[in-house]
Amino acid sequence: MARDQKAKFSVLIIGCGAIAGGYDEDDLSGPNILTHAKAFNFHHGFNLAGCMDTSEEVAQNFSRTWGVNKVYSRLDQALDNQHFDIISICSSTASHEGYLRQLQDYQARLIFCEKPITDNFDTAREMTELYQDNLAVNYSRRFNPAVRQLAQDISQGKYGRFNSGKAIYNKGLYNNGSHMTDLLHMLLGPLLVKEGGGIIHDFWPGDPTVSAELTTASGAAIDMTGTDMRQGMTFDLTLEFEQARIILDDFSRRLIIKPSDGPEMTVETGLNRAMLHAVSNIYDHLTGGAVLFSTGENALSALKVCAEIRQKAGLP
Repeated sequence: MARDQKAKFSVLIIGCGAIAGGYDEDDLSGPNILTHAKAFNFHHGFNLAGCMDTSEEVAQNFSRTWGVNKVYSRLDQALDNQHFDIISICSSTASHEGYLRQLQDYQARLIFCEKPITDNFDTAREMTELYQDNLAVNYSRRFNPAVRQLAQDISQGKYGRFNSGKAIYNKGLYNNGSHMTDLLHMLLGPLLVKEGGGIIHDFWPGDPTVSAELTTASGAAIDMTGTDMRQGMTFDLTLEFEQARIILDDFSRRLIIKPSDGPEMTVETGLNRAMLHAVSNIYDHLTGGAVLFSTGENALSALKVCAEIRQKAGLP
């Protein structure tokens, strides 16, 4: 049941595609909450005050589906017409930088940007410095309670020393691989890039899938393997600890813990409601000062590792 909130924050969604609402458009009232529009509508602490897409037809269809008040085809039209507390950037990665620059003098309470921040590390660093404390970035596992609990358990030594890891992903190093480098950083701390290669041009122009050999600060090895998404999408992680094997599979929807001396435990992480966790954290941040779980800082760290992988693989 959605909570009845007193405070209502006005939201503008930029880009009316899949992550904005498309993934949920055939399931408007079901339990899955995968998109910005469904999450903001469900939470009741927000008002979808406007949507903007360079295709006015796409924006109009989005507005009808999600009950958005105003429709725009240009960002300047939206900003001149009304004030928004929160701006969700759900457009293509290549467009993020332009929108972020256009918004730099706008007095929004918070920018909620899809990952990656931009399509290269240098501009992502500039945008992170520009927005500082009012930028949230949608690395969804950071908002997930089960994954957050796992990170805490690991940091407290519950499973002993970390020995090695195996990560598998595809559909672009920056677009999906940065999800993996961010997750690894969240669970294991800073990463070092030893090798990069195995380049596969499987989906995004300019953002191939690339394999890498990584290590943690303590020297434990992680094999990050990129596969071809044309043979099926994948995102799986296996971590070998001194006292347990930990598996996040099915895009982190399932957590399996296999202790060396106890029964196996399987947890459904609830990642099918990932976006609700994100907007709930944003609401708690704006109303009560809660710490944002995913910011420009961790997003930049994830992208830095990806940039180093590209460099090791001989890519610009």
